[in-house]
Amino acid sequence: MTIHYHLARNTIALIALPLLFAAEAKAISTVFIAPLDAASGSSTIPSGSTYTSNLGYAFISGSSGPFDIDGIKLGLTSSVVSTPVSFKIAIHGTNNTTPYSAVANSTAFASDTVILTTPGTANTPFDLNLTASDLPNITAYQLLSNTAYSLIVNNATSANLALRRTSGYANQTTNTKYTVSNGFTMLDTFRNNTPNYSNQTNSYVTFHIDLLGSSSSGPATANVPGPLPILGALAGFRASRLLRKRIKTKF
Repeated sequence: MTIHYHLARNTIALIALPLLFAAEAKAISTVFIAPLDAASGSSTIPSGSTYTSNLGYAFISGSSGPFDIDGIKLGLTSSVVSTPVSFKIAIHGTNNTTPYSAVANSTAFASDTVILTTPGTANTPFDLNLTASDLPNITAYQLLSNTAYSLIVNNATSANLALRRTSGYANQTTNTKYTVSNGFTMLDTFRNNTPNYSNQTNSYVTFHIDLLGSSSSGPATANVPGPLPILGALAGFRASRLLRKRIKTKF
């Protein structure tokens, strides 16, 4: 019986072996899109709730998707002090894929309303780092490969909340003023769905909205035992069978 116990124990250990390798390594977040240069001003986030009332940019995702959105960082400023305010962030489609022409279309894929309290000092730039707990709908959405999207902000409850921007760029150069990764491509920066946003004559703009995420492995697949655990289980079965034969012969 002692031998039978050890054989059974070893068989269980071999069958359980795949569990040691079943866990997948977690992907590390990267910055898909971020402005390249320091901010030099700000644009007021629109109070309008329709998708065409907006500040945002359009882009095409890379070929190695789908992509998980892990968070968004925004550069903001406000002229009101220690005041609760809110605004909406949304992911839409685009009306085309032409550089310096693409803007948001009516197809909304995901959106979240963000509530914050402004800093204790007026007109002080600050970063707002939003994660899955702040953006449950957006972070639950996966960006498909080679697909055009727009990322917009609007529906602000206070006219004193503004999105930081870098301005002064030459016409049709702003797409090169974002850093991108994972094969993402910038298409356009727009305001109120007017393409190629310029805050004044010959001064074109980028917005300080960082999109962070990681390549997705897709839906989890069922664990399939490899050759080693299968052979181990067979060996345990054969050993147990041989032991039973020996005991039967003995008695």
